[in-house]
Amino acid sequence: MTEFVVPRGLLITDGGDGNRLYLEQQKLSAYFPQFGFSRSKKGNIRARGALRVNSGEVFALKIKLPEGYPHSIPHIFADGWDADCPHVYSAGNLCIMRPDQWRSFYSIAFVVAKTAIWLNKFEVYQRRGYWPGNEQGH
Repeated sequence: MTEFVVPRGLLITDGGDGNRLYLEQQKLSAYFPQFGFSRSKKGNIRARGALRVNSGEVFALKIKLPEGYPHSIPHIFADGWDADCPHVYSAGNLCIMRPDQWRSFYSIAFVVAKTAIWLNKFEVYQRRGYWPGNEQGH
């Protein structure tokens, strides 16, 4: 298993599930103010926003929170662009980490940070044809 260090500010270690969305919005506002929460027509919660990578290109993203969130990993999708690469699941969601690595104290801000790393690697993959850095099976 790959180990990584998560900045404490991206974790939600206080509060219960009752105010989780409020705590999530605080983290997003502090670290990624261009992201916000909304509800789909079906009532599902999602976050939307965009990230600019090192080259300056901007990628719009949609993050769907599963019914079991925060005990289940959110699903990140390209919003209006093609994420064709080896690190996308068959359902089209980006593979920022394996589901067994997910922990309920991770926040959506953490997911956005991991996605920023994924996007910069994706850009290298598009230009050079290989995925930089360590890879894990999924």
